[in-house]
Amino acid sequence: MAVLPLRLSDDDIKALDALVKSGAFKNRSEAARALIRQGARVKTGETPNVSEVVNRLLEARKKKGVQPFKISYSSKSAVELVAEGRGT
Repeated sequence: MAVLPLRLSDDDIKALDALVKSGAFKNRSEAARALIRQGARVKTGETPNVSEVVNRLLEARKKKGVQPFKISYSSKSAVELVAEGRGT
């Protein structure tokens, strides 16, 4: 495995930390790898959506009752917005 120096905004770090705290991932590196991998699959057309990651976020919320992160223009968490879109 290679090391990739990466600069992230404070908001991105907070989002990764929230995912770790919620139990969706073990650590920042695991969260970043999973999100990058899934994003690359979507961009290349290998995966039509990010349902795997969203499902992990939904499960983490159920377990801990924590909102993994919020979208800045909304008072709702990303998980809540996705769940609404799915009708769940």
